[in-house]
Amino acid sequence: MRLINKSIYAALTSFISFILLMLMFLSTAGDSRAQNNENEELAKTLARMDAVSEKFSSFEAKFIQKQYVALLKRFEPQETGEFYYTRDKNRAVQLRHEIVTPGVRITTIKGDSATIYQPATKQAQIYNLGKRGNLVEYLATGLGQSSDGLREQFEISYDGIEEIGGESCSILTFVPKDKSAAASVKSITIWINNSTGTPAQYKFLEPTNNYLLQTFSEEKLNGKIPADKFEQKLPNGTDILRVN
Repeated sequence: MRLINKSIYAALTSFISFILLMLMFLSTAGDSRAQNNENEELAKTLARMDAVSEKFSSFEAKFIQKQYVALLKRFEPQETGEFYYTRDKNRAVQLRHEIVTPGVRITTIKGDSATIYQPATKQAQIYNLGKRGNLVEYLATGLGQSSDGLREQFEISYDGIEEIGGESCSILTFVPKDKSAAASVKSITIWINNSTGTPAQYKFLEPTNNYLLQTFSEEKLNGKIPADKFEQKLPNGTDILRVN
């Protein structure tokens, strides 16, 4: 078994660490009238999300994402891909995040295992999540969780309305309460489609002011997703690094 390229290892480790620390947010300040109005709009948005949560089983979409590098003041090359997420009545969750272009990178999370595979280099990293097995829900914040559950993890603020893909969306911002989380994740912003109650766009901001912007399209709610979408059968000869 050959050693995995150090830059790839660092990137993949950072990706998993980022998933682990996707939590929490601060309310914005303002006069009482503005604050009351904000609270009303926040309540309305969370109510729409609760309506989705009650019947939620799955979500799938295509996406475009790009990473902004603050030091260089520019975006890295755009990536496109597909996102799949399911949760059953027992709250068991599964996730597939697949970069299709410019280079294939497949991340699957199922049970206590997370696998990241790059076919071009035949390199894979497999994480034993153990007690962190529920971290997949952090990556899918805003999908199928109740507002009560979200408030346990986050303080949530309302930041107005913006159109994404021609659809009106309410903007919710989350800031980590936990200091260790805040050291890695400055904030998460989610654009919630006002028609469907599901995320249309995510922005994951780091303390360095680097951020990942991910925008969904062709969303499908509660469709049937084949079980093999969450399985990765690694081909013979794949370099595998296992991380506990």
